[in-house]
Amino acid sequence: MAGKTFIDNAHYGKNNWWRYLLTSITTWIGPLILLIIILIPFFIIFYPIKRGMDPYELLNSISPLIFLAIFGAYYALSFLIFYVCTRVIHHKKLINLISTASHVNWKRMLKGGGLWFMIMGCALLIDVMVNPASVKWSFNPAFFALLILSLIIYTIQASFEEIFFRGYLMQGIGLLTKNPVIPLLITSVIFAVGHFWNGSDVSSGMGMVFNMFIFGMTMGIITLGEKGLETAIGAHIVNNVFITTVISSPDLLGNLPSLLATGTEQAVGVPYFILPLILLVIVFWNKMDKLQTVFRTNTEIDYVNNETHEIQCVNCETSNPSVAVYCMECGEKIELEYAPLLHKSLAFIIDLVLLGVTFVIILLALTAIEVMANGEVINRNLISAIWLILDFVIFFSYFILFDKNGQTIGKMIMGIKIVNESDQKPISYGQSMIRNLLLIIDLIPYMIPGLVGFIFSFGSGKKQRIGDMIAKTLVIKKEI
Repeated sequence: MAGKTFIDNAHYGKNNWWRYLLTSITTWIGPLILLIIILIPFFIIFYPIKRGMDPYELLNSISPLIFLAIFGAYYALSFLIFYVCTRVIHHKKLINLISTASHVNWKRMLKGGGLWFMIMGCALLIDVMVNPASVKWSFNPAFFALLILSLIIYTIQASFEEIFFRGYLMQGIGLLTKNPVIPLLITSVIFAVGHFWNGSDVSSGMGMVFNMFIFGMTMGIITLGEKGLETAIGAHIVNNVFITTVISSPDLLGNLPSLLATGTEQAVGVPYFILPLILLVIVFWNKMDKLQTVFRTNTEIDYVNNETHEIQCVNCETSNPSVAVYCMECGEKIELEYAPLLHKSLAFIIDLVLLGVTFVIILLALTAIEVMANGEVINRNLISAIWLILDFVIFFSYFILFDKNGQTIGKMIMGIKIVNESDQKPISYGQSMIRNLLLIIDLIPYMIPGLVGFIFSFGSGKKQRIGDMIAKTLVIKKEI
């Protein structure tokens, strides 16, 4: 199986749905129950609750290093139970969840950790240079105990999370679909949502979810591209050690004796979500062939090589056998030319300008209605809500309806069109809905619109964004 991908490793062992459910519940809930049973006598002896004591007062009396040790104990138990479950319930070897090779690539793990340390270190240096008040010096001798504890705990914790999310879970979900983008997205969302509670409030929690989604996507892409978890494990370990020992936030694990602590002002340097994208570029620099394997499975390759189907001529839209080189109707060469990223971007901008003009006209019309009503009958907040709903409906309706017919106005102007991936025929309404609703993901991060979609398009041999990959569509050049 020369073309074996990382997700294809799922075929080793037993993969009934109930095995995944049982292993997941046992792995995450089992250690929690065991730890509570073990810690009850510990707290009774060393931290007795006095009458009238506030629970927060009790928690504040416990050293952050004790909390860190408890955190490490939980993940050590989780990793142990997970290993037993995969061996007994799934009959899988741990190495199959880590790599397609027969051994762990330790050099790649060190590379991942080293690169991530340099990236985070440079970002921190920029933060300090831009706003020195964003950090403060907090070193004390307890730092060395924290460093040793962190290296042990986070090696276990980060390795386990990568093996569970990017190995076990991504391979398992990959059994349900030929498209590796789907398990990549699902596992990244689950991984990110689990970090919501790391924030001190709803706003910071959502920020954490967003950052961890980008981090999880990056680790997943690297794993699929390199057919192994080693780089992701190394980067994850260093990430957690860095934010605990080099610079820490009291909101996360309390006042840890790290070298630096977050200061009185917020950092205004490099946003965290940019850092994983920098790592992605470095890892796949001059290795586009590896990045393209992220979007393929062995079964997809077999399908393309063995399945016979018809191809529609882009020029006259006549159906031809898949082996044809020239169209049997018009004689033009049947050759797909994928739409360049610049053309697609300009087409999207043109469409946005047209939609923007439409939205302004609607707003003026609704404002005129409010003026005619003298502000007495129609509530201004209601007008705003109606305008936003209309904008949302018009935006997606425009792209879904026009893409179904192959071209929006922007695509017509730029000479590109959308076709079905397998036969270059017009796409269905279902495909159009999928590719356009997934703009919500492709346009992440919204401060730099379309960065995720651009990265996927750049790495895909067919220049497909996530919406195209899942909907099985292509954007190709068409003569104007």
